[in-house]
Amino acid sequence: MRKSLSVKQFNEYLKSNIKHDPIFQNVYISGELANIKFNKSHLYFSLKEDRDLVDCVIYYYEESGIDLDFNEGEKVLVKGVLVYNNYSSRVTISAKEVTNLGRSEAYSKFLKKKEDFQKRGFFDKANKKSIKKFPSKIGLITSADGAALVDFISVINQKPNDIHIYFNPVRVQGNEAVDLIVKALERLDRMDLDVIVITRGGGSEVDLATFNEKDLIESAYRAKTPILSAIGHKIDSSLLDLVSDLSLQTPTEAGSFIVKNYSDFDKDFRNKLEKIDSLVNKKYGDLYFKLIYYKEILDKYSPYQKIEARLKDLSYIKNDLDNKLLRTYEKNISRLGLIDLRLKRIKDLIDLGKKSIRLRNRLGHDVYSLKQVKAGDELEIDFYDGSIKVKVIDG
Repeated sequence: MRKSLSVKQFNEYLKSNIKHDPIFQNVYISGELANIKFNKSHLYFSLKEDRDLVDCVIYYYEESGIDLDFNEGEKVLVKGVLVYNNYSSRVTISAKEVTNLGRSEAYSKFLKKKEDFQKRGFFDKANKKSIKKFPSKIGLITSADGAALVDFISVINQKPNDIHIYFNPVRVQGNEAVDLIVKALERLDRMDLDVIVITRGGGSEVDLATFNEKDLIESAYRAKTPILSAIGHKIDSSLLDLVSDLSLQTPTEAGSFIVKNYSDFDKDFRNKLEKIDSLVNKKYGDLYFKLIYYKEILDKYSPYQKIEARLKDLSYIKNDLDNKLLRTYEKNISRLGLIDLRLKRIKDLIDLGKKSIRLRNRLGHDVYSLKQVKAGDELEIDFYDGSIKVKVIDG
């Protein structure tokens, strides 16, 4: 098995070969200026051709003797040395000379495209659509795995709101990006939203070239929904920014704009609540003291005490009547008991009388049956309280 190289050995080998190759020590390369930025004492930029890039640097730019205005889109010829960075594994041209070759063809096409759209009114302020003060339905077009999504939503969630986000993930760079963004834009535009946000983080000019494509610009212009662009670079560096109804630099700024009025509304609402609370307390205090004043007057002239006295008298009369009725009731109950007792005694006497009746014939014999008597017989009936004689008429 072939022996492997360590990372450090590989880097040193590559760096040594680049350093000792005469071709890499005297490089001439031409391209369009892009991604220009000044960092500390050094000037960094890229040379691009279509979507290909070569990174360059001028170390200690102010002391380099290179006198050139670096502008995006200018075509330049760079003479320099190829440098390999062990820590970033990047190959960079350390420029020693830079010659301006005029405006690049690609940049000229960009300016021509921009001018054409401008003449057609794509960038006119009169055509810009206004965004609601309190947007609640937000369409969002960005990468699903990019920092832009997190930055945008985190800002939205910082304040109470009723915002609903309709997210359509897309690629934001590469060959398929334009078609995906256009389809997402058209889809969200049919949903009756308050605003559609197209955003991404920063990137190179080549990465951001997607947002200069004709199909995307025309689709954004045709949209009925207001468009807010925030694609991580200067406002005037993309055609999408110019055609959008509002353009901001970063996803964070876009999120801040969406919830800005919600933040103000929350603050204003609290202030108004405090004012209302103060007014209500003051009004309550005034009414409370008036109520006390009028209560004193009412107490002074009110027949309430007389009514209370009359109610007490009525209460006494009622209690007295109740007691009298109760006594009468009890007395009548007692009388009824005595009458009932007497009736029982009379009944007992009657029952006793019924049991004491005795019937005798003339001879003094007891008569117990109808067969013992006939018409014309004389009988004697004995009761408990006396006796009578009777004569049978029919028997």
